[in-house]
Amino acid sequence: MFSKIIVTIATFIYSLDVFSAEKSGGMPQLNPETFSSQLFWLVVFFVIVFTLNHFLFLPKLNGIRMKRKKTIDKYISDANNINSEIAETLEKMEKDLKKAKDEYNAHIKSIYDDNKKIYEKKMNELNEKIEQQKEKYVESLMHSEKKIRKDFPKICVNLSDKLYQNIMSEKDLSSSKEFNNFEEGK
Repeated sequence: MFSKIIVTIATFIYSLDVFSAEKSGGMPQLNPETFSSQLFWLVVFFVIVFTLNHFLFLPKLNGIRMKRKKTIDKYISDANNINSEIAETLEKMEKDLKKAKDEYNAHIKSIYDDNKKIYEKKMNELNEKIEQQKEKYVESLMHSEKKIRKDFPKICVNLSDKLYQNIMSEKDLSSSKEFNNFEEGK
């Protein structure tokens, strides 16, 4: 309150000087007698502008800045949360993929092993059949060989008789005893 009274008195005193400057002529801004008045109004204007800026405009600007900062911080925190969720999802997907690959490989291996066992079983059965066929044919060959060996002298004698008959045009029959004697070297 006291400051208002002082400002009013100072304004009144300086206003008298301003009116008197008009009478002296020239530009009152450059008149050194009016410098005190100009300084007074400069201070008054500066105090009013400073007060308005400090108590009215700056708090509003600060509030806007704080809201903007909060919004940006919220967006950054949301982005970080989304990134962490994406990272967790990717990690989970990697684990699931690895698990699926392991299960697939295990399944393939078990099928391969089962098929290998079936293959080996079939091969063993085929080998057994082949061995049986082989034994059967060897036995048959042995039987045929015995039969041929038994009939060999008779066959040779018949063949020699036919050759002799064709070459000599005579019919002379040989006996298997002669062949046996020939074979033994007598």
